[in-house]
Amino acid sequence: MKFRLVCSVPAVMALAAHASAQPAPDPAQPAPATPSTEPTVPPAPTEPPGTGQPPPPPAPAESSKPGAAPGPGEVTSKWSTTLYGFAEFDLMRDTTQSFTESPGNGLIVRPTGLAYNNGRTQTTARNSRLGVRMSAPEFEGMKSSGNIELDFMGYQPGIAPANPSVSEASFFNNGTFRMRAAYVKVESEYVDLLAGQYYFLFGEQPFFQPMSIWFFGLPNMAFGRTQQLRLSHTFKSDAANVDLAVSAQRAPQRDSEIPDFQGGLKIGINSWKGVHAGGSGYAAFDPLTIAASGSVRHFRVNDFATAPTSMRTINGWGISLDGMIPVVPAKSAKDKGNALTLTGSFVTGKGMSDLIGGLTGGAAFPAVPAMGATMGGAYPANIDPGIIQYDSAGNLRAINWTTYMVGAQYYLPPTGRVAIGANYTHGASDNITDGLTGTALNNVFKESQYFEAVVIGDLTPSVRIGAAWQRVQQTRGDKLSNGDDVVSKNNRLELAVYFLF
Repeated sequence: MKFRLVCSVPAVMALAAHASAQPAPDPAQPAPATPSTEPTVPPAPTEPPGTGQPPPPPAPAESSKPGAAPGPGEVTSKWSTTLYGFAEFDLMRDTTQSFTESPGNGLIVRPTGLAYNNGRTQTTARNSRLGVRMSAPEFEGMKSSGNIELDFMGYQPGIAPANPSVSEASFFNNGTFRMRAAYVKVESEYVDLLAGQYYFLFGEQPFFQPMSIWFFGLPNMAFGRTQQLRLSHTFKSDAANVDLAVSAQRAPQRDSEIPDFQGGLKIGINSWKGVHAGGSGYAAFDPLTIAASGSVRHFRVNDFATAPTSMRTINGWGISLDGMIPVVPAKSAKDKGNALTLTGSFVTGKGMSDLIGGLTGGAAFPAVPAMGATMGGAYPANIDPGIIQYDSAGNLRAINWTTYMVGAQYYLPPTGRVAIGANYTHGASDNITDGLTGTALNNVFKESQYFEAVVIGDLTPSVRIGAAWQRVQQTRGDKLSNGDDVVSKNNRLELAVYFLF
């Protein structure tokens, strides 16, 4: 949906001639306010008295030159505004009482007790979304645009009984508006600039996202958005397009004083194209694409004491390898019947769980133990939990994670209006349990798996319906009395309806 404001020179001059015959405004009275939410469009041009024809437009000034700002009578291009988004309804039934509608990488309750042996059913419209994109006239070879995107998934601190001040009715019916994206983009022949809140460059998001109706990110999936300053350039040729990008992103710890530096390389083979949908959206028509991206970061955390007097440093890093392979190519985004596409991702690193959708594994900083005459107590952490960790002995480590994700999406013939898909993800940490004992060990998971079978179809060109079976399975840090791992499972059935515009 696009709105354009166009002012022609003849219309403006005719309007000026008409206005000159009107009484002058009273200088003591303020001019009427113009609503800021809608552009003011001039009325249809009227013919000046005695001519029968509108006046000709003035000739462009001779001093005009390419790249200069437009002068009087030189309207060279237009502002363009696009309003987009969707209204969404979701119905979901879980076999345990572990999650709200958006689980992310949250903990499944332990496989004993009331909450594990009873399910819950939830409905929500909070994932509905609204975005506005505006493009400005080109100036000196540069194209500029801005984008703001919002949804209703804003933070609400739990619901009763965990937080009696937030009722179930309030949580689901009064979704909090939040900022998903807000950025400015400037494109030129030599380099593109993106500044603001957008997807991480790590994982080359959102290009490689799989088809799913689960609220992103999937468990163990490289996912997230944050503020950043990004520079990129695409080298285009008939055979392939190569995209290079670097970014300085909001650090996961502000006290580190150093941004999170990320870089990415993406290559698309233009002779081999197929269709792929990210999430529940419409399929895009793109070439076979592979990518590699990485992150380098630095942390400065308080010493392990109730009243720290110094800081300790530690580094982190991450690597993501991604691919989108059209096994059975498609002719176009509209003619996609019988097309089959695979997506995949492999991620490894340490101190980078925030880049995997906040995959903390349940890790939390332990209390500082009492030592001699020194009293113990809560550790005053100056970083979010789950990225780096102290054990109870004061040993500092960056938590390691290795994850992978594979997905398939097949578009049924003859037109591809219905697609079926499957996704599997796996994540594991080999040091999250180091030095942990007792309750601290019981409340973390060291391995996570996600399974999904999904079908999405177009009821009309604007209305989509999806249904899925989804399972999250987690292996806890402790063991049963017989030595077996403690494994928790949650199965979900979900139905989703979308109106996209």
